[in-house]
Amino acid sequence: MIIENIKNTRSHRRFTEKNIKKEEILKMLEGVKYSSSAKNSQVLRYSYTIDDNKCQKLFSAVALGGLLKNEDKATLEERPRGFILISTKKDIKLPEHLLYFDIGIASQNIALIANELGYATCFVMSYNKKTFEEVLELPEDYDSKAVIILGESKDIVNLIDSKDEEDTKYFIENGIHHVPKLSLNTLILNIK
Repeated sequence: MIIENIKNTRSHRRFTEKNIKKEEILKMLEGVKYSSSAKNSQVLRYSYTIDDNKCQKLFSAVALGGLLKNEDKATLEERPRGFILISTKKDIKLPEHLLYFDIGIASQNIALIANELGYATCFVMSYNKKTFEEVLELPEDYDSKAVIILGESKDIVNLIDSKDEEDTKYFIENGIHHVPKLSLNTLILNIK
């Protein structure tokens, strides 16, 4: 059932050494072809790499796990084995709020397919744009907007019930990444 795929599609920041095959990443990207898009504008474009030398360079250009202690952050050996850069033309006419709505939909489709293929993802908005645009040879008339990191997960993620609306900060304890989730009753307004 799709709810199980959604539950298992978590943000992962530490990966094994397993390489991603080109046909696998293309299958993940096929999901964006069928993504909903504001006004059916389809303005998002994608660059990717599974080349290890490029992945090493890009790993140093992302900020992962802002809430995590340094000892809980990924090492170079635990780096992503693939990166997807989401971009648009610089002169895009779509309002920014619609653009990021589209990015969210496309990113979730990629993550769900990746999960089905046995890979994990994390959406990243804090990255060195210049490095990504250079390493992935983004055309000059494009502007990068978001990054998705990919690989076979090394970390274990455990969903836990939040105590209250203030209890939403993820943490690592005994090597397990705990992610508090609010109850459905908290998320739904006007329960009858």
